[in-house]
Amino acid sequence: MNILITNDDGIYAQGIRALTRAMAQTGHEITVVAPDSQKSACSHALTMDTPLTVKEIEEFGVKAYAVSGTPADCVKLGLAHLLEDKIDLVISGINSGANLGSDIAYSGTVNAALEANMLHVPAVAFSKALVWGQGKAETNFDEVADLAAELIGQLEIRILKKFIYNINFPAVPRNSMKGVKFCKQGISAYDEAYDRRTDPFGRDYFWISGRMIEDEYNEEHETDIKWNREGYITVTPLKWNQTDETEIHSSKCKIEQIKLHF
Repeated sequence: MNILITNDDGIYAQGIRALTRAMAQTGHEITVVAPDSQKSACSHALTMDTPLTVKEIEEFGVKAYAVSGTPADCVKLGLAHLLEDKIDLVISGINSGANLGSDIAYSGTVNAALEANMLHVPAVAFSKALVWGQGKAETNFDEVADLAAELIGQLEIRILKKFIYNINFPAVPRNSMKGVKFCKQGISAYDEAYDRRTDPFGRDYFWISGRMIEDEYNEEHETDIKWNREGYITVTPLKWNQTDETEIHSSKCKIEQIKLHF
């Protein structure tokens, strides 16, 4: 397969480098098109008010481009202009930190895969929950990259037409992972706190510091958050089209009865 790899942590992040090495060893044709800097939590943003620059990066061992834009920019530009051959699959990740529950809405990693899906290219997003220790996040991207490559070899890529797979590795070593769970998206509940601080000039500023809190929905509905927390690799199908089909059919008649004077 011809595979495009992208991310939102930037082209120099450990996760995308480990993933590229692992996928290159599988015999697929790999091209990397990723942001030239950190673009986490940019969701599905596109760069509209400034031109995009592209720089070829040589130390990857495969063809690689750093783009001065968002993950969605990278996918759109890569598929339209940077790659000559038809792409069979877009892989986004491996993200440093899980993309589960409501946090998916903010994720540049997941939305890069959704952009590919909008352009009719099968796509998968990979993320790794973090182990926090000694004041910093620690993880072994090489072992989860090998698992990601194994998963790509076993997934039915051809069925990825109207949806993507959002795959999250738990915050445990590979030999402690319990298996794979196919599950629904959960709810990421936070206390929505912000630290209010003062800069050297006496001006107030705010730093988001929300702490995750429990939500009964995750246990009740056995969501990605529940299973990932319990040591499972979670696989969740996601669609870019957010239309509530049930509501469309149930409310259609009532809406069409509304009379307005134009």
